[in-house]
Amino acid sequence: LEQIIVVEGYMDVVMLAQYDIRNVVATLGTATTPEHLTRLFRDVPDLIFCFDGDDAGRKAAWRALENVLPLLQDGRQVSFVFLPQGEDPDTLVRKAGAAGFKHYLSQAIPLSAYLFETLTPQVNLKTTEGQAKLKELATPLLAQLPTSSYRDLMFQQLSELTHINPQELTKFIPKNPISQPTVVKKPKPL
Repeated sequence: LEQIIVVEGYMDVVMLAQYDIRNVVATLGTATTPEHLTRLFRDVPDLIFCFDGDDAGRKAAWRALENVLPLLQDGRQVSFVFLPQGEDPDTLVRKAGAAGFKHYLSQAIPLSAYLFETLTPQVNLKTTEGQAKLKELATPLLAQLPTSSYRDLMFQQLSELTHINPQELTKFIPKNPISQPTVVKKPKPL
């Protein structure tokens, strides 16, 4: 296996298995914890979070993003699939079949895109104040990434959005980033 799909419920796993999609695990109504993620990364380098197309699914996706950040070493990939409103993997695979479901998987959004696509609508990047606010929202999240090329690239992306030199951005990293609460508005549908 190269990839595991993380879904919310056991019925999602059962139905996907019936359609011969077997690389699936479920959180069973709990948040995806760092312990879960560490175990999954022992087996595969690539995780796809595929949660229900509702507010609860989007909240679960954001919690998964927050919990996976400290584990994202080079070579590991995380992406997110957002199903249409009212759909879950169980219902979608019944309607669209295995090929239709795999089509949704092929359109998974990389973690980097999901993070910035969630944060940037909360600010006005055309203003200095908005750029500073984005730095304030993103820096504690990015600071949780282990030192790696991926972390450098994420800070580079933040630099491009805020027009702040990447070396300057790292000066704003909290001393103890994991204990810093990050208040982010509820992700909006994509």
